[in-house]
Amino acid sequence: MGYGQNLKDILDNKGMTVKELALKAKIAPTTLYSIIQRDTAIRFDTALRISNILDIPISSICKDNPYDDIETLPALPSDSEKRNINSHKNAYISDRTARILKKFDYTELPMVDELIADLYVLDDITRRDLFEYAKMLKKNHTSPERAADLKDIK
Repeated sequence: MGYGQNLKDILDNKGMTVKELALKAKIAPTTLYSIIQRDTAIRFDTALRISNILDIPISSICKDNPYDDIETLPALPSDSEKRNINSHKNAYISDRTARILKKFDYTELPMVDELIADLYVLDDITRRDLFEYAKMLKKNHTSPERAADLKDIK
């Protein structure tokens, strides 16, 4: 029995649904369903939020230390790196995003603009759900020509 099944058993014992936990933990329900159904490991940060909400030891749903002995915590960005974040963001938007937008037909651009605006106003849980749904759709409904087009854009 893995961590996903442990989480399911704990939820059952506490009389809580996956959707209730997702709402309280600000985690996409699809993420929790996936963990439970696949009986997979839970990311440490996710497990920490869940364990705090369920008032359980983190070791019941995740290993206590997510890092092996040879691993270290990722370094925090320096002050100069923090200052560069906006310039990196602007470069990403002006470069990659602009090149992707140019792939759309002119008549589709208002819909793309509306889609981006709609995505922005969604709460975090719904936004993550939408990303997961888009990933599922992409698996079965990807246009090979468009996928090949995007390989040139990095």
